[in-house]
Amino acid sequence: MIYKIDSDILKDVFKSESQKLVGKCMKRFELSDNKEEIKKQVKELIYESMRDELDLIIAHAKNNSEVYLTNSKEIKNG
Repeated sequence: MIYKIDSDILKDVFKSESQKLVGKCMKRFELSDNKEEIKKQVKELIYESMRDELDLIIAHAKNNSEVYLTNSKEIKNG
């Protein structure tokens, strides 16, 4: 089975998921005394982690004949 994944869709999914994860984490830190510093650190860690995950998926797709990424421009242009 071959999976075709548009890289723009994948980026949007990761952006959306990371934003949801940040929101969930921030909710848990609302009672902290040093809210701003904790929020700043957690946000950066989550976004960094999501970028790392995206890089891993892209690297895996490049080395796997059953998964490949496309660019939405490629799909529109056929």
